Amino acid sequence: MPYVLLIFGVMIGGYALYKFLRRSTKDEARTALLSLAIGFVTLLIFVLILAGRLPIAAVLSAILIPLIAKLYRVLNKKDDS
Repeated sequence: MPYVLLIFGVMIGGYALYKFLRRSTKDEARTALLSLAIGFVTLLIFVLILAGRLPIAAVLSAILIPLIAKLYRVLNKKDDS
């Protein structure tokens, strides 16, 4: 039963994200996707820590945090045009 609820939640969230991205401006979409990426990486690392996979979480933190920082810098750059 929890998996069915998870599937429905992911489907509803995906549909809501789709509807938002269709109606948003370029800057709003960029900010939403950046926040979603940072939140997903944080959640993944947190779940790995709780599951007892601390070495994997440490390696992922060492790899993904600089990548997310670079992504944040690139996507937050304001366009001059």
